[in-house]
Amino acid sequence: MRRQIDGEWKVAGLGVALAIGGWWAQSVLLAMAGVVVALTAAVLWITQHECLTGVSYRRRLAQHRANFGEEVALDVELVNDKLLPLTWLHVEDLMPMALTIRGGTLVSTRSERTRELQHVLPMLPFQRIRRHLVVVCDRRGVHRFGPAHLRSGDPIGYRQRLGSAPFSEEILVYPKVFRLEPPGIASRVPLGDYRSRMRLLGDPSRVAGVRDYRPGDPLRHIDWRATARTSSLLVREFEPSSALRVATFVDFAVPQQHWDTPNPPELEFTVAVGASVVSDLAARRVPVGLYAASTVEGRGIARPPTSSPAALPEMLELLARASVFSQTGFARALVEEGGRLAGGTTLVVVAADYPEPTLIALAELRRRLAITAIWVNTGKGAPPPPDLVDARLEARYDDDWQNQASLELAA
Repeated sequence: MRRQIDGEWKVAGLGVALAIGGWWAQSVLLAMAGVVVALTAAVLWITQHECLTGVSYRRRLAQHRANFGEEVALDVELVNDKLLPLTWLHVEDLMPMALTIRGGTLVSTRSERTRELQHVLPMLPFQRIRRHLVVVCDRRGVHRFGPAHLRSGDPIGYRQRLGSAPFSEEILVYPKVFRLEPPGIASRVPLGDYRSRMRLLGDPSRVAGVRDYRPGDPLRHIDWRATARTSSLLVREFEPSSALRVATFVDFAVPQQHWDTPNPPELEFTVAVGASVVSDLAARRVPVGLYAASTVEGRGIARPPTSSPAALPEMLELLARASVFSQTGFARALVEEGGRLAGGTTLVVVAADYPEPTLIALAELRRRLAITAIWVNTGKGAPPPPDLVDARLEARYDDDWQNQASLELAA
């Protein structure tokens, strides 16, 4: 920097010398040329040296937590708090790649997770510029905004100065929550707190009638006496009753997942299904818990069933922050956490694939717990056998799932 400054002052000194020579030789043209050279060199140095003095860049999110699909205002303010104008100012503010941002110029970076919001503009003395953008929260997770880097310099761009606005902000986007269509989950609790509006798998103590046998119905529900009086196979129907406790297990592993795409849309849909189940049960005041082999800040997800009003936001935040990487497999999480659950608890397992280790874990847990398996059909992966669980439901993946309000759980 000293060599550059010395060079500029040498040019200014040369201009002064030309001006003095022109005055001594009584040459107005030479004197004016010397003055112009000296002033130009001085202006270039002052502009380059003081261009970022009094310049500030501020970014503000209207809120730091948002539901999936919500639009959040992002306000940007640039201030030139000095008498010296700026012929140009270039601001590069890091933005998350996953979220849609409207109202600004976004440029890709070398990182696959970030991009730059760029501002290129001149600024007058003591000018304040505000710009309003919109962030569309269309991806769950924690998303960071910033830091920002500033550049400016002399009018011809010969030299530049660099600055930064190190302040960063984060926004937490909850996973998408669907409005679930019946049927619901299975329960072995003889008497619930209320008759459920969901079509649950009822209990033998509440016989509501008989109906024709359907593939997948448990053989123990066949009414042999009624069958003997007719020519068709009949099974007993039971009056639904709400489960007292529900433990929801979400498997973050999907067949479409690879090392280069750790968060494919099929995984995000699976998480949304899990969040929808938890939200639906909490809205019905059913004690519900959340478990997963994934981690949040290095710790596993294990939230015991509770009916506390504060539990749902906590569980949705866990799903939003959850990483796909874990030290334990899903089957191991099922065995370890499921073994700690009290009798009478219903397990709801949300997974896109049910491999052999998961099936073995479910068979072990079913000895004392009711199990409802929700198979997220993404085009790959296998559902559990019907006779291994008390109820089996299917949530079919659709490429347009982000724009759907409801989700049908087909039996």
